[in-house]
Amino acid sequence: MREAMSIEGNDRSPNDSHGTSRVIGLRTPWSIRYLFFANGFVFATWATRIPTVQAEHAFSHGQLGLALVAIAMGALLSMPLAGFLTSKYGSAPISRISFAVYVLSLLGLAFAPNIVTLGILMFGFGAGHGMLDIAMNVQASELETIRQKPITSSFHALWSVGGLCGASLGVFATAEQLSLSIHFSFVSIALLLAAVPLYLHLLSDISTELHHHEHAPECPKRKHWVPSPSSLLLGAIAFSIMLGEGAMADWSAVYLHDVIGTSNSAAALGYTIFAIAMAAGRFTGDALLTKFGPVNHVRCSGVLAAAGVTLVVSATTIPIALCGFALIGLGFSTVIPAVFSASGKLPGIPPGVGLATVSTIGYFGFLLGPPLIGCLAEWFDLRTALGSLIGTSFFVVIAARVLATQQKSSTGWFQPALESSHLPLEPNR
Repeated sequence: MREAMSIEGNDRSPNDSHGTSRVIGLRTPWSIRYLFFANGFVFATWATRIPTVQAEHAFSHGQLGLALVAIAMGALLSMPLAGFLTSKYGSAPISRISFAVYVLSLLGLAFAPNIVTLGILMFGFGAGHGMLDIAMNVQASELETIRQKPITSSFHALWSVGGLCGASLGVFATAEQLSLSIHFSFVSIALLLAAVPLYLHLLSDISTELHHHEHAPECPKRKHWVPSPSSLLLGAIAFSIMLGEGAMADWSAVYLHDVIGTSNSAAALGYTIFAIAMAAGRFTGDALLTKFGPVNHVRCSGVLAAAGVTLVVSATTIPIALCGFALIGLGFSTVIPAVFSASGKLPGIPPGVGLATVSTIGYFGFLLGPPLIGCLAEWFDLRTALGSLIGTSFFVVIAARVLATQQKSSTGWFQPALESSHLPLEPNR
């Protein structure tokens, strides 16, 4: 009988038929959920206080813009590194280190004396954020493999909930005129203290364990630095969706104000409705993925998003436009979780490397989306510019076939991570 690998706890996975017997504790899923929630909370905490940072340092828009680029650069450069490190050392230690860097960088931002220091800290903040994004998604992918059912969407929903909670606290702190040092110190210390008892319960990676497992059969693997066609196509889907997310974040309010003719306060409802719909969609995403499968679900999501964009760009009143933004949010909500889940299970590719490839490509979409929409709006008009998202949404519908390459288990959920991790697929006798 093959040697079994286990994680102490009391929640046994149904994976015994594939030659593994892993037992996970009840604290393990909550530890991973906490990473997602805290990630969103920290990012929203920073985002809501950017105007305060600008005022305290008397930065011009150009100076602030340069500093904000540091976050994007830190994230983009750290994601491929995180993929390499998680494949070599496992996602658990990288999750712990990147979370500490992320939170401590937030704390340091409250005390930055000048733009140079602020830029360095913002680079560290972006790097911690990018590495944590990869590591925590690998954790979710490993847990999903063990449990043999979709769970990634609900984890991403907790990122959205964390963002809403962090934003709410940020609005309160701003209204009460709390200093950055008090606000960021409270958030950083509270999140770090809450993380301490959970750190020990993160998952060790299947692929990392099997790398040292003496009974694991040899199997050729793709070079880590050579992306597979599947990972590139998954990255293209992520690029399309995150391009749309960036466009919604930066242009929804402008569209409602300038094109529909709403007030400034009403214009903010566009992104609010979009964000709420995304969070709600993610809480239902796992059940829908289980029922319809990833291909059909992602295709329906793309059609829903395209219908929402069509409604927005053809709207003449705010209720119709807001309905469109809600449909876009629902359509976008579960595509990224499904794509990230698949990218962590590509045959012959460590989960961290697959996730890093797809995440990096997708993040480029988020960064490029707003300026691309701006350029199209300058050449044509804002309705036409946002209408281009209909094309990217239908690309998702077409490209969703890449998810069909995932091998399905008897429970109806795919598990190529088992194959790529060299786990035996025949029943354990």
